[in-house]
Amino acid sequence: MNNRIGIIGDVHAETERLELAIEFFSRTEMDLIVCTGDIADGRGDINKSCELLRAHSVLCVRGNHDRWLLNDQVRDIPEAHDKKDLSQDALLYLERLAVQERVDVPDGEMLLCHGVLDRDMDKIWPGTDRTRIERSEALDDLFLDSPPRIIVNGHMHYRTIIDFEDCILINAGTLKGNYPVITVLDFGADVVIGYSIKDDAVEQVGTASLSNRLERKVWANTQDFDGVWQPVTFS
Repeated sequence: MNNRIGIIGDVHAETERLELAIEFFSRTEMDLIVCTGDIADGRGDINKSCELLRAHSVLCVRGNHDRWLLNDQVRDIPEAHDKKDLSQDALLYLERLAVQERVDVPDGEMLLCHGVLDRDMDKIWPGTDRTRIERSEALDDLFLDSPPRIIVNGHMHYRTIIDFEDCILINAGTLKGNYPVITVLDFGADVVIGYSIKDDAVEQVGTASLSNRLERKVWANTQDFDGVWQPVTFS
């Protein structure tokens, strides 16, 4: 059973940070490591990034940047990779990534995706006084049918938790930029643990309970989003 899961957000070829994250998870005895994709388009070595994920059996899904790279689309963005520079192993690795994965966790399943389910450019957001609401009918339909206990996604580059009545969504954030993060989902301890990566170190910055959600807003579905929300940031 996957009781302790290490979570890596969008990679964007941050090879050194990816290696540091995997080393940290290996030392702290995870049952599973997952990644929300977007391996492509960044300052590092995409071939080595793919090899690290493959060699350490990281369960990874394909992001929109990976799809763009494979289809030779949107290559005019900063730090874009070129398909011709992929090794054969990296090309095969990216081509074989699924859009969604499901794994068993205590008392249910965890669904791993990049955006929202099979839509890698979608996002959900309850809204705040400065940001707009983003809803998803597809996700709401899933909640009516067979909601997973946990959803882990990426794409937004902002780590947070969004609570629903029958499901908790964890956005994994990213390894890119000035605020690189990784996360641990620990069912035995009933917590989600947030870490930041600073220089060559991984530092714990906060925790959130899985079961005690009295101080967090809980939604029935995304149609209930009303723009009154304080994001959970682990800080």
